Amino acid sequence: MNIRLRDFSVRKRLFLANFMMVAVPVCLLMLIGGLLLAALRFSGTAQQDILTALWPEKGSALTVQYAVSSLRVKAERKGPPKIKNFIEACRLLEALGIDVVVTQDDKIYYASPNANSTAVAERILHKYGSNPSVMVWDDEGFTFSYMSPRSRTVVMASGAVPFLAKDMIPGNDMKELWETALYALLAIAVILIVALGRYLSRLLSRQILEPLSSLQKAAAEIRKGNLDVPVEIEARDEFGRACQDFELMRQELKRSQDEREKYEKNRKELIAGISHDLSTPLTALKGYAGGILDGIANTPEKQRHYTEQIYQSADILESLVDSLFLFSKLDLGRVPFHLERVNIRDYFIDFTTEQRPFYAEKGLDLTLNTSGLKEDTFIQIDRMQFQRVIDNIFGNAVKYMDKTRGTMEISLYSRGERLFISFADNGPGVNETDLPKLFDSFYRTDPARSNVRKGSGLGLAIVRQIILAMNGTIRAESAAGGGLTIIIDLPLDKEH
Repeated sequence: MNIRLRDFSVRKRLFLANFMMVAVPVCLLMLIGGLLLAALRFSGTAQQDILTALWPEKGSALTVQYAVSSLRVKAERKGPPKIKNFIEACRLLEALGIDVVVTQDDKIYYASPNANSTAVAERILHKYGSNPSVMVWDDEGFTFSYMSPRSRTVVMASGAVPFLAKDMIPGNDMKELWETALYALLAIAVILIVALGRYLSRLLSRQILEPLSSLQKAAAEIRKGNLDVPVEIEARDEFGRACQDFELMRQELKRSQDEREKYEKNRKELIAGISHDLSTPLTALKGYAGGILDGIANTPEKQRHYTEQIYQSADILESLVDSLFLFSKLDLGRVPFHLERVNIRDYFIDFTTEQRPFYAEKGLDLTLNTSGLKEDTFIQIDRMQFQRVIDNIFGNAVKYMDKTRGTMEISLYSRGERLFISFADNGPGVNETDLPKLFDSFYRTDPARSNVRKGSGLGLAIVRQIILAMNGTIRAESAAGGGLTIIIDLPLDKEH
């Protein structure tokens, strides 16, 4: 699993950055100190040699002080003195010409070779009295005495150690080398710390400011009314989730805007369609009524003809108003549906048996194909509304039939949990560009809408609303041999 820094929360990233800002300098300093100590250790240099090498201007003073401090610490241990604990410090002092004596309860545990322990003790006692702790380094030499109150161990040291003159201080290339290396390491550590801090600051700034900048840009575009600028943020932290929520809001606003524009366009088309389709029969009504009033229909035959035309125009108006009222109720969900379980195969067998003679008189021959369907196939439909769907589809086939005899093939088949009902005619068909618009309200393939008697353009829109209310879908396709195919898709009913 690929985990990136930007996938961490902002709180964790800030904590990690602060931790690294503190941890890295500490680790670097520890590394530098460890490297120095390791280099000195592996070079075989003792501690006192290290001190002498680094500060040669102190001469032998550092070595003497180091040895005296070591003897003082060793003397504090209880029990009889162990010579192996004292031997290193004693060797350092003896190399400088200082005699060392270690005693406890007047028993001598160690004395430098060729050293007279009694003479050393008397010299110190004579010069400084019975003072249990003394260390003097003057022109006469070096004198040291210490008695531990815990272990009663006494350490005495005496010798003639001259001071080191300044002009006798030797050059120290090793010290310069170590100083150069130390300064170089410190400079590298400072550069690394500054570089790391800058990198972390830029990284956090980029990961925090970039989402905010993208969010600000999208918000500015939305304020201008432009909902087409996406917020593209891949981070999964708080800023990423906020940007994702903002993007979802933008998409929802875009969808609402598109739907509003679509509804507005449909409303305008609906008003235009209603105005046009109402104006035609109203004009006919006005013309025929005016003909009667003006005395143009001056014979019983003309009067009857004018009256029939007025009746037909009124009938068209009534049909249009009824269709519009039904469409409005369906669109608002105010038409009650009484669904019942129906064996769809038996339903269409009965339908074609009863309606075949009726449509044959209108020049439309019906055929039924149920080979792709089991005998016991059930769906949930409202019989009255479903009948309205079938009547509308068959009515359109009759209205737009361009042949002496037309055909309508009804095919039933199922796929998975869905039932498909196909109505294929051999009529003039519809252009591919017009197929998606067939189920829009007031849409007719005749752009001039010259023949109102062929329909208002609401029939297939009502059909779609009814099918949608029964949890189905409907679409139109061009038939293989010409004509139009309408396919209804409904869910199967598996309940017993």
